Amino acid sequence: MRIRYKKWARPELEASPFYVDNPEEQRGKWKELFKSPSLPLNLELGCGKGYFIANIASENQNENYIAIDLIDAMLGLAKRNVEEIYKEKNKEIDNIILTRFDIERINLILSKEDKIERIYINFCNPWPRGKHHKKRLTHTKQLEKYKEFLVKGRRNIF
Repeated sequence: MRIRYKKWARPELEASPFYVDNPEEQRGKWKELFKSPSLPLNLELGCGKGYFIANIASENQNENYIAIDLIDAMLGLAKRNVEEIYKEKNKEIDNIILTRFDIERINLILSKEDKIERIYINFCNPWPRGKHHKKRLTHTKQLEKYKEFLVKGRRNIF
């Protein structure tokens, strides 16, 4: 999905308490960023405007969530949507983190120490041309990368 540049997105993200600007520095220690680090940690790849992650995280306060996207404008909208949905439900935003990163290089920010329980991939960019099939989030090459930080023995990808 193409989205127009939003000049307000970057400053709002940088001011947000639930946005991490340098995800490489958190490799192996993501759980420490949450109010309750002992809770299971889940991941959404390509969070877009954030409706899914905002709803699932606000309904499941007994789990922590990381949402990743590459575009600042998308993450800015996701931040606003998270704030709106949590406000409607009268809940504190303490179990979700947004971050900007290229998912193709996901292993630079996540390791087996992070113990990701579950990955959500919703409506990811289809890369319709045959020559782009290696760029899909569900390509075998990418799925192999996810194995490195997922907890073993469970149904992890949704």
